[in-house]
Amino acid sequence: MEDYNQDVKLKKKGFTKLTAIIVAAVVLLLGGSVAAFVLLDNNSPKQSYFLSEKNTFEFFEEQLKERYESEIEWSEKSQENPIQDIYELSAEVNMPLSDGTAYVTPEQIINNSTITITTGLDYKEKVAAAEIQGGFGNFTIEDINVYLTEDRFMLGLPFINEILQLKGDDFGKLGQQFDPTFTGEEKIDFGMFFDRNIMAEEDIKYLEEEYGKEIYDALPDEAFESADETVKIGDDNIKTEKITFHLTEEQVKKILTDTLSKMAEDERLKEILLDYVQTQVTGPVVFGEGVDLGLSDFESEFETAMQDAIDGLDSFVIPNGFTSTIWVSDDVIVKRDFSMEMGPTNDQLVTFYISGTLKKNETDVTFDYDFGVEDQGIDYSLSLVGELSNDDGNIQDKITVSVDSIQLIYESNETLKDSKRDFDRTVSFIDETGYQFDLIWTGNSEYDGDQMNSSHEFTVGSDDIMQDLVILYVDKESKLVDSIELPNEDEVKDIGSMSIDEITSYFENDVMPEFEKWMMGIIGFGF
Repeated sequence: MEDYNQDVKLKKKGFTKLTAIIVAAVVLLLGGSVAAFVLLDNNSPKQSYFLSEKNTFEFFEEQLKERYESEIEWSEKSQENPIQDIYELSAEVNMPLSDGTAYVTPEQIINNSTITITTGLDYKEKVAAAEIQGGFGNFTIEDINVYLTEDRFMLGLPFINEILQLKGDDFGKLGQQFDPTFTGEEKIDFGMFFDRNIMAEEDIKYLEEEYGKEIYDALPDEAFESADETVKIGDDNIKTEKITFHLTEEQVKKILTDTLSKMAEDERLKEILLDYVQTQVTGPVVFGEGVDLGLSDFESEFETAMQDAIDGLDSFVIPNGFTSTIWVSDDVIVKRDFSMEMGPTNDQLVTFYISGTLKKNETDVTFDYDFGVEDQGIDYSLSLVGELSNDDGNIQDKITVSVDSIQLIYESNETLKDSKRDFDRTVSFIDETGYQFDLIWTGNSEYDGDQMNSSHEFTVGSDDIMQDLVILYVDKESKLVDSIELPNEDEVKDIGSMSIDEITSYFENDVMPEFEKWMMGIIGFGF
């Protein structure tokens, strides 16, 4: 019995790995990633299939751009230029937080408090700065400053004149003085905080060209069939091009085997994956060469995993192969149906499916998609339903994500004129009992060339919580600036270059006395 259970576990483990690989390939195929390699002068069902996937993705992108063009343009400006943001936060509490016998109640303190955060960010030069100020009743806190460059971190505190500095290259040397487990070779790559991509663009391009094109070229033209068909979506009969994409079990296995074999021998791919894994394991910390991160056998383990997956394909079962059918109207997929059974044996089949429809006109878009897995008679599904409307800047959107009896709903009513926006948004969570909790977000924004401003109000409500009991206000002003200012070198105290005795003396004789004076000034405040 134990041997049987162990055998089942091993099969399940292998099935999980293979399933992950196959699902990743399906996402690549259905997601239109290979459309970049379609020959535009070859009007075939194969070409039409992938271009339709690409066009549908771009259609949803366009819906996003129509609604948030100013925000997207501002985000792009902030990627290319230094930008300063000023956030002012305040709150309003409309309920007692204490018994009311105190001279000053907590809600009075909150209602008379503000926090101002001024940030500066320059992605190109890899420089960031932030200043925090706060007013709480009758006392204020000022001059809390943080600075970051690609090679150093600096901190300014209100009770000392110097700016404390730690260089990334000095991290290990400093840590070793306090913890003998440090080797002294450790560093912090602060530049990583300015990287916007989890993977280098050239690596992404390599994977797309090397594997996206490989898979596209491997797909036989005869796997695609096209026919005209009228389908009913909602109350409308729509003329479409029906394209069926089918691969037999043998074809699926051959494409996967060829791809996995190539991956096992691809040294560039191994380097990309190793760099990615190391980044996820260590974050911005760079360790010395002698430190074991558990990745010394990564290459051999990767090759073994690929070979195990290839060997497992022989006994893997995909009885009906791969079939995806799409119905295309005006270059956009208006209906889709995908289903694929797979498993370690015919008695352990799992079915993956995607089905859905999309309907559109000049102002409105509706869609209804189901994503699911059927395993041993149990259906695990997620539905995505959307009703989008944009009538000359009058926007009404509702998107619902449902899993079993649980719903997450986003509703938005907005008015957009030129670069000015007024909005009322609600995110609702409804559990299986019907209990509803709402996050309500209202406000406005305006974009004007090299500057923008916005005002936001956040509150919550539910079946047992009245709306507006607590309100958070956030006002924001942003503008492009010439550069982000950093402290002068004569203002900096370089902690990383000091010995442990020097650090101890500095904090005991210089920092702590000033901190105590500062605290006494705060403790002595009055309301």
